[in-house]
Amino acid sequence: MRWKTALWRMSRPFPRHSALDFSRVSFKAAADNRRTAEPVLRRCTLCTHIPSNRSPQYHRDQLERANAQGNSVNFNIVNEYDPLECVLVHRPGDEIERLTHDNMERFLFEDIPFLKRMQEEHDAFCSAMRERGINVFYIEKMIFELLTEHRAAAEALIETVCRVEGVPAITQELLDAKHFSNESLLQVLFAGITTEEYQKKTGRRSPPSPAKEDYILEPIPNAYFSRDPAVVVGQTVISCKMHYFERVRETILTRAVLEHHPEFAGQKISYGGSSSPTEDRPFTIEGGDIIVLNREALLIGASERTRSETIEVLARKAFEDGDVKRVYEIPIPTERTFMHLDTVLTIVDHGVVVWFPGVMEHIKYIHHLEMDESGKVLRQAESRNLEQILSDEFGQQVQIVRTGGGDEHFASREQRTDGTNTLALAPRVACTYERNTRTIAAMEEAGIECVSIIGSELVRGLGGPRCMTMPLRRRSADAKA
Repeated sequence: MRWKTALWRMSRPFPRHSALDFSRVSFKAAADNRRTAEPVLRRCTLCTHIPSNRSPQYHRDQLERANAQGNSVNFNIVNEYDPLECVLVHRPGDEIERLTHDNMERFLFEDIPFLKRMQEEHDAFCSAMRERGINVFYIEKMIFELLTEHRAAAEALIETVCRVEGVPAITQELLDAKHFSNESLLQVLFAGITTEEYQKKTGRRSPPSPAKEDYILEPIPNAYFSRDPAVVVGQTVISCKMHYFERVRETILTRAVLEHHPEFAGQKISYGGSSSPTEDRPFTIEGGDIIVLNREALLIGASERTRSETIEVLARKAFEDGDVKRVYEIPIPTERTFMHLDTVLTIVDHGVVVWFPGVMEHIKYIHHLEMDESGKVLRQAESRNLEQILSDEFGQQVQIVRTGGGDEHFASREQRTDGTNTLALAPRVACTYERNTRTIAAMEEAGIECVSIIGSELVRGLGGPRCMTMPLRRRSADAKA
């Protein structure tokens, strides 16, 4: 029955406007200046593409309840499974249309998605979260608000992007409203700009940036994987540092929203903030490698994209700035199929994990980091295997759900389609792609409710529901309202 409901939702009509077409959107604030995931409507908005069984009054009631809670979100992530309240996402947009057979591998894709269907799938995913009371924030909308309402932050953002990407000379022209409206500037930030487009906009000739084909600023088609640029641990934020240069701008955009948007006022960035310029590449770390076990313990994958040296630096920050007391460094194969720890391990409830046995049951050389009384970070080789570590941290024998139901053939098949990359919406409620039927059956047998979504186009970027979300707040008993 679940799959029939999903297909019915996907069959509903969607408007044809781009994810970055803001020409018909009013971002006028709600009564108390709160920026919600759904802007005030004039004629239509980007939210009209979101299918929902809920009435307009339901959404107005949700907005009023959210407004009553205050003017900003208080971050709180102390585990991976408490009821999810707020997430940050990016709806795939025109940056996907920049992919070609010649450049897709450089942009970390192995296929070219069909954008319209990809957007429909993403909309249905966000709708499924909303229907469970989760507030969904779109980073592109929040960037647009910075551009229109916070000039100093907008100027700093554009200057940083141009400087980091080696084209500082175009900063002033991008900021010149005669050449670039806020809508077209937002388009540039995600979809990039070619030399031909730049010349048409400004009348100024310019060579392409070195080694960037015909682009002055490249597109960022991986932006819909909003897990990787930043992660909330406890009540603070880690601003990550991407391994591949093609993804660096994602971190810059996310950090700008977290530091300057009024919705997130007062939240602390404990690592990688703009005031700490040395916390940067080559010490790379990505959000998909960080798993919050509990209030005192983190698992961090030493992977293709996260360096062991960075884990040690980050551990010190976590020990100093929060409640974290233990960090476990988990080495995983440096292969694209296993690019992050969360592609081979996710947590769906206290004491319940989903993992890919082909990797997780062969993990060796786990390291345990703690801080001693003198403030020195100690690194020790773990004598326990991962199952024992998880059982000790949960205070009970861990229950393991194996990708593909443990069948080697189907585990390999469904690993490729992100069967392990589940997103816990609440204890024992997890979102996953419907195509991973063997993994879903194993999860349901273990008592996990599966919220299945269509992902035939979304998965072409090699990422699942966890990859596509940055959780900002989960409801815990002692969380600040």
